[in-house]
Amino acid sequence: MIQKNTKAMAVAIVAGILLLIAGISGMAAWQAIQNFVTTHIIDNEIVEFIFAILIFIASLGGISVISGGFLIGRNTVKTGKFLISLGAGIGIIGLIFSIVVAYSEESLTISSFVSVGAIGLILSIVARMIAEK
Repeated sequence: MIQKNTKAMAVAIVAGILLLIAGISGMAAWQAIQNFVTTHIIDNEIVEFIFAILIFIASLGGISVISGGFLIGRNTVKTGKFLISLGAGIGIIGLIFSIVVAYSEESLTISSFVSVGAIGLILSIVARMIAEK
């Protein structure tokens, strides 16, 4: 169990680092989504505020995953998994929205799926799965 949690911690730390490296493009993706929504769907102060919060959380995604990895390594598995879910969850939502936006703008390519951020997201999910109580 401890050995699996050590592996989960290592995978989560690598995933978090990859998410941090992709953080700029992650924020850019949310800003692109914000521009799409405010241009084509709705534009008001509440929507702008919600996107400001989402962009802020997206920028902390990697830190959340790294923190979760350290907590798993210290046998605080439930809390660690929760932090990984928060960090990866917003990224997964961002990835899905980016793919939807690229599809709607007819600019969907393989690079929409494969990036440093996407690899970080996949690894964060793997880390969460291999962590044991």
